[in-house]
Amino acid sequence: MGRGGALRLAIDLMNFPAQVRTLRSAPLPDDVLVVLRIAAGDEEAARAGAASSARSQQAVREAAAFFVEQILLYPGADSYRVLATKPDASYAELRRNMAILLRWLHPDRDRCGERTIFAARVTRAWDDVKTEERRAAYDRLQRVKEADKALHRRSAGGRTGFRGGTRRQSGSGFDKRRGSVRARQRGGLVNRILTFLLGRPAL
Repeated sequence: MGRGGALRLAIDLMNFPAQVRTLRSAPLPDDVLVVLRIAAGDEEAARAGAASSARSQQAVREAAAFFVEQILLYPGADSYRVLATKPDASYAELRRNMAILLRWLHPDRDRCGERTIFAARVTRAWDDVKTEERRAAYDRLQRVKEADKALHRRSAGGRTGFRGGTRRQSGSGFDKRRGSVRARQRGGLVNRILTFLLGRPAL
């Protein structure tokens, strides 16, 4: 996405908040740092954003804050997204974005304490990735979670009441055999995950 893309998204989201669900599952725009800086009170960034969008600086700041709250800091966001980065981000990028977010969340800017919950999410995300060891452990956990989600999606796909227009025969020998096959498949996937994480097959 080109320069100014993140701010345009933020302004659109402010006007059409129904886009929240879609944007949460979409990759972050390359220039999301602009939105972070505007939200955190960077006057130069706010002036440039207002000029490029033909909006007031106040409107730009409100849109940036809304974007950060809804697209980065929502419950369930992974730690990289909370810190407005991607999993391949450098340590310097992670630390920089953490500092910008905490500046936005500082009590001097949040006098009513309405963003306390966001501060907890930012500090928890930073704690997950602030050292090589913690980041490696977090990345392993994320891979296991993704594999588990994929497994559940496959399992859910086989639990429909009808298949090919014919009702499944619950309790039949065929149904039991299919359940046995699914159990073996799940076991095989678990073994592959453990082999990937541990470097050796599970016993």
